[in-house]
Amino acid sequence: MKGVIDDVIAFCRMFSVFEREEICCGTVTPAQCVLLQTLRSGEWDVSSLAAQTRVTKGAMTRLIDGLEKRGWVSRDQSSHDGRRFVVSLTADGKRQSKRLVELTEKSIATILSRVPEDERDQVIRSLHLLRQAAEQTRSQLDCC
Repeated sequence: MKGVIDDVIAFCRMFSVFEREEICCGTVTPAQCVLLQTLRSGEWDVSSLAAQTRVTKGAMTRLIDGLEKRGWVSRDQSSHDGRRFVVSLTADGKRQSKRLVELTEKSIATILSRVPEDERDQVIRSLHLLRQAAEQTRSQLDCC
């Protein structure tokens, strides 16, 4: 089991550095990248965004502030509840998000291209299973 643990930790750390250097390219932080890609699915309220991306509401507000200053997101009062604000991508934000998704897809394709072709399907299935297991245990792993 120790070897698998070491491999998962090493891969996560390497991909995190890879993401920061190759995908974000210094234009956005990894947290901003996650937020921009999350907002591609539509508008979100601040609390839901914080829960989805696993950051505090305060940290989410700061992330949104930074993206709002760049003109990539807008924050408007909810039409259903005047106490809540919803966040959505602007036209510039949609372009930036699309660029980041394309870089992410290209990067992952490059990594997968290094896996022997006859083993790629197995790796993809294994990654899917690992993701499902992590999602199912997400609430159980909250320790902070």
